[in-house]
Order: sequence, then C-alpha cells, then structure tokens
Amino acid sequence: MPVMTAADITKKLRTEPPARLYYLYGQDTGALESFAASLINKLCPKQDRTMNLHRFDGSSLDVNAFYEACEMLPMFARSVVVTLNDLNMDSLNKTAGDRLRSILSDLPETTTVVIYSTGVDLYKNKRSLTDKNKRFADFCAKNGVICEFPFKRASDLAKNIAAALEKEGCTISRRNAEYLAECCLCETAAIKQELVKLSSYAQGREITREDIDALVIRKVESDGFTLASNILRSNAVLVFNRIRELADQNYEAFEILGTISFSLNDLYRARLAISSGRSQADVAADFKYPKNREFAVRNAFNEIQNITPVRIRKVIKIFSDTDLRLKTRSGGRRSDMLVLEEAAAKAMALR
Repeated sequence: MPVMTAADITKKLRTEPPARLYYLYGQDTGALESFAASLINKLCPKQDRTMNLHRFDGSSLDVNAFYEACEMLPMFARSVVVTLNDLNMDSLNKTAGDRLRSILSDLPETTTVVIYSTGVDLYKNKRSLTDKNKRFADFCAKNGVICEFPFKRASDLAKNIAAALEKEGCTISRRNAEYLAECCLCETAAIKQELVKLSSYAQGREITREDIDALVIRKVESDGFTLASNILRSNAVLVFNRIRELADQNYEAFEILGTISFSLNDLYRARLAISSGRSQADVAADFKYPKNREFAVRNAFNEIQNITPVRIRKVIKIFSDTDLRLKTRSGGRRSDMLVLEEAAAKAMALR
C-alpha cells in the first residue's frame, strides 16, 4: 500500500473499515503525536478502552505479550487496538524483529495495530531512515498503511498559526506567522507552546514581530543565521550580546559554533549561486534542503548580495580552525566561550 497522508487516512476511515496496521513516523513529532492520539481515539473510543486498548513501549517490548494482545478478541467493541510507541528497529535483535514481522503479517481481522515513534530518532540523516527502520517501513507498507510526518515549510504553517491564534481572539500577519515558524524551525510541538504564550500575552490584539522577538524561545539553530550574517557585517554589539545570551541559556560553545558554521555554509552556497546565475530552487534541490530549512536558502539569498565570496571563505576558515581548537583542548565552559568570542572578533576584524 502506498504512503498516505494524515488527511487521506482520516478521509478513508469515514467510509471504509480501518487497516490492520498503521505505521506512523517522521521528524515533526508534534504533528505525529497529535495525529496518533486522534487516530487511536477514532479506532478505540474512550468507552471501549478498558478491555480493548493495549499499549506497548518499543524500548522494553515483550514480543510474546504483544502477540497475546494482538490475538485477543474484542469485548463489546468492533476491534482490538494495539499501540506500539517508540519502536526503533536498530535496538531490536534479529530474533525479536523477525518475530514481530511474523505477528504483524498475520493479524486477526478484528485487530488493528498502530506503531508510531515520538521519542526516538529513526533517521540516519535529515532525510532518510536508518537501513533497518527503512526496511521495516517498507514491510509495513506491504501489510498496512504508512504515513510520514516531515517538517512543513514555514509558508505552509503560517495558515495554521493564524487559524490557531484566531480561535484565541488574536491575529497575526502572514509574514510574522512565517517568522514564528522559522524561529521554531517549523516544529509543530514548539510552535504550539509558543502560541499559548503569545496569545496569553497579546490578549486579543495583533501579535507583532516585537512580541515574537521578546517572548519566543528561539532554538539555537535559528540563531545561526542571525549570528553568521552579523559576523559577516561586523555587527559586534549584536553578535556578542547574543552569544552571551545563549551562554546564559546553558548552550555550550561548540553548539553555538556549530550553528554559526552551518549558516555560514548556507550563505556561501547562496553567494556562489548568485555569482553563477543559479536560483534559490537550484540551491535547495542541489543540497537537498529539507522543507523546514528551505527558508534558510531564501534568507541567505536576501542577505548575501554585497558580501564577497573571499570574505565568507576567510570567515569559514576561522570558525573551522576554532572548531578543531575546541575539540582538542581541555578548557572549561567559560574558557571555551572565550575561544568562541575570540573567533567572532577575528572574523569581524577581517577587511
């Protein structure tokens, strides 16, 4: 069975019996967890759960107990629902994995299994499942329904953000909604938390860019672009203030350095693309940017017009050398932060 979207699954359940197996996975765990809860509620309403809903944890899976639950007959309900959260096939031995596949390939007609992961990382990189998890996903596709929850684009999330705030009596411009999504790296769970805070603060008025900057806890990755672009423009006040704010939030020097270097690469790619007559879409495709980071390409194109490739290369070299220095020394946290600030100072002093 091909990969289905969450909307397709919901629509199909209105007119057809449920599948025997659902496998839900993806990097946007907030959206995944919300849909999994909704799906389980549809399959096994609250009044049927005492006898017909059986939950298992993938990190401590008892395969024999799982089999017994799958073989149970429903009690005063249409079906038995068995859930398995946080299954990581990389952590399961071959015997248990083979047994699990055998169980799932021969489920009773009155049993539906929902497998979903919200607390384990199934990916080997930003786009691909590990080999064992990919093979298991393919197995589930042949025996049931699979649904991936990738990060959405900031532009796609803007409408949802505006709708959620409207329910709380607030408004937000599309541009600011996209900015909020970018600050949260398009993670649904993080966005939901920030919306609660923003709507409580705004008390029915429009939410502004200033509100977002003042209240939203930015992920350190979202600071990388701001720091990198301001280092290239020698904006020392902003750079040092933000580094110290991140240090106060208990981020390590190597974490801050890593996100700056990551964004410097985005900016360098954009600068070379502009020099070569390539488009934003070309860069996103050539370097396989995930949807939740495509905004980084757009921002880089807008920011890098007047910065020379030579300057960017020199700054990248400084931070590369600093990365090696941090990894080969035994200084404390405060000392490491001074090394990072020294690198930023050197980069901003370049002419």
